[in-house]
Amino acid sequence: MSLVACLLWTVFSGSLGGPVQVTNSPFYHLPMFLDAPEPVVAQELFLPVPHRRPVPAGITSLLLPVKRPQQSVQGTGPRAVEVFCGGDQIFVRVDRFQVRSWTNPYLFRLGTCRVSKVNPRFLYFHDRLTECGGESQIVGGQLVYSFTLSYTPPPPQGFAIRVIPLTLPIHCHYNRFHYLYKVGFRPQVQHKTILKSIRSKLSFSLTVCNEHWEPVPEGQEFVLGELVYFIAQSGVLLAGESLYVDSCYATSTKDPDSQLRVDIITNYGCMTDSRREGSSSYFLSAGGAVLKFSVDALLFRAVSQVLYLHCSMSVSLTTSHVSKSCNYNTAAGRWEELEASPSVCSCCDSTCTDGQDGEFRTSNVEN
Repeated sequence: MSLVACLLWTVFSGSLGGPVQVTNSPFYHLPMFLDAPEPVVAQELFLPVPHRRPVPAGITSLLLPVKRPQQSVQGTGPRAVEVFCGGDQIFVRVDRFQVRSWTNPYLFRLGTCRVSKVNPRFLYFHDRLTECGGESQIVGGQLVYSFTLSYTPPPPQGFAIRVIPLTLPIHCHYNRFHYLYKVGFRPQVQHKTILKSIRSKLSFSLTVCNEHWEPVPEGQEFVLGELVYFIAQSGVLLAGESLYVDSCYATSTKDPDSQLRVDIITNYGCMTDSRREGSSSYFLSAGGAVLKFSVDALLFRAVSQVLYLHCSMSVSLTTSHVSKSCNYNTAAGRWEELEASPSVCSCCDSTCTDGQDGEFRTSNVEN
């Protein structure tokens, strides 16, 4: 035997936020939102526009709702079960005084959910709409969540039935369309293109030195094959930053675009000249804002004996494929980084790209 009870309640219709009220203020008090079971106006009418315009036809009644007479319902006394449907939750309160036959409050269930709280007068359920095994469906333009409040008594003892099962359907109705509007505007933007030359804020220098790392005077001559020492240096760096020489090439003129050139350092820090047989060109030491390296003195055929070295430098926080100081170890037959793992030099015989994250700044220096 089962007992089916129906819970009925009345949903009062009205404009959420209240009707328009005219006071001594010259401003209207408009409702901030409005629910509806079906579309009220075209969505495009609520898009902001760059200029003022009259209120489109059909929206006046929505923005300025007519005040409706307040409706009332004759009181029916305390209710055994009261339901409140929140934004994403459901609240159910059961008056234990009116359901005295169902004595054990912990045998009540809202779908699959147990009682949340119990006191001498009431028992409460407080759960999310998506919990408790409820069902949802679209009915008449509204989203309806359905649950069952039930009481399942223990099996009867003997031939007497003391309490019967209780089944009570509960529904939460939600309008599918929610209109939220405020006064707004769309700014008129004038697009401009700004071109700015970006230059490094760091200062870079390249100094020619002797074997004691002392600067040599201008016009110093070197014998063919003699080692020429260079000190690459930058201004004050941030903690963890280091200076790298990305490329260097020699020309017989000051023109960096000269077709007659010899590559010394290429591919973001690969000492290409160190791979030449009998070469003594190497990165020698590095750290922070200073990098030292040596290059074998050379000559161009049938041209001036004055050489110009053009170098590109960068600053980076980490050693990577594009921030490194690699020499070729002829005995081992491989490229090796001055301080880091040889793996960053693996691209020296191909093309090095930015394969690792790194922040760097660059500059070109000639000497």
